[in-house]
Parts: sequence; structure tokens; C-alpha cells
Amino acid sequence: MTEADWDTLTDEVIEKYQKHLSPGLANLMRFGGFGALEVEAEGCLVRDGFGHEYIDCLGGYGLFSLGHRHPKVVAAVRDQLDRMPLSTRTFFNQHQAELAERLATLAPKGLQYSFFCHSGAEAVEG
Repeated sequence: MTEADWDTLTDEVIEKYQKHLSPGLANLMRFGGFGALEVEAEGCLVRDGFGHEYIDCLGGYGLFSLGHRHPKVVAAVRDQLDRMPLSTRTFFNQHQAELAERLATLAPKGLQYSFFCHSGAEAVEG
């Protein structure tokens, strides 16, 4: 893709942010010089469409504490996806039982139960 193509694509994305996400955020990001389109990330780096590298100081707000696409994390996720992408919650699950047991040994005395959930909303409801 040429530089002109990237510029056109960037303008289209910013316009969609302004129309459908957050006009204020779009204006702030553009004003702050954050007009680049992120296209890939690995480790602690994010790359834009021109190949420029940026250090990711947010790390997915803690989600990527080991970096983007850490090889051991990717391997573990692939391994789990090959076996069972998501527990049905209708049968016993050995890994959940072992994790709950481990958490009980680490938690303050008296906190022996775990409630595993998929989202913050589910956690609040639980």
C-alpha cells in the first residue's frame, strides 16, 4: 500500500471514529499526533502501516502483561483451542477445580470459594 493509500485509509478511519465512536476522542488523538493506524503488535511494540514502531505503554490495560503475541501464551491458547475452546459449565472441569484450590491457598483465610466468569458485568452480578 502506498503512503497516499495509507493517508486515505487513515482519514476514512478517523471519519468513522468521528461519526460512530467518539468525535472528541478522534479530535484529541489527531491533535496529539496519534493519526497512525495500528496494524500489528508483538512483544511491547505496536507497528503502524508504514512500519514505524511504537512502545505500547498501555499493554492492553494489563491484558498484555507479557507483551503482544507472547509465544508461550499463543502456544497455550492454541493448545486449549485444539481441545476445548470454552467449558460448557455443565460438567466438572479438572483445571477449574485445580485453579480454585490454588486460589484458596493464596487468598486470605476464610476465602475458600472462587467464582469464574467471562466479564466484569458477570462478576458484578455474581
